[in-house]
Amino acid sequence: LANNPHTIESMDVYSNILYVKEDHVELTLLARRLADEDPYRSETCCVIGNFYSFRGAHERAIVYFQRALKLNPSCLAAWTLMVRRLCLSRRFSV
Repeated sequence: LANNPHTIESMDVYSNILYVKEDHVELTLLARRLADEDPYRSETCCVIGNFYSFRGAHERAIVYFQRALKLNPSCLAAWTLMVRRLCLSRRFSV
């Protein structure tokens, strides 16, 4: 981020790290920045989905992961995160 603050590529991966570290402040800032820069990228939708997921808004998170998949059906991160949210929201059982 320091070298190129406008990069969006791989920010979905970075948001996963922030999620696991429970760094809600940085995750919130990242979600806001990407939503302002380019809301129509799958990476942005994954970051926003992670933001909502962290807040416990699983249904809202699922909406954003679905948007990511509409924008990029081969986005593995979106598939993985969406299935996890579906399991947590009890809409899908394995």
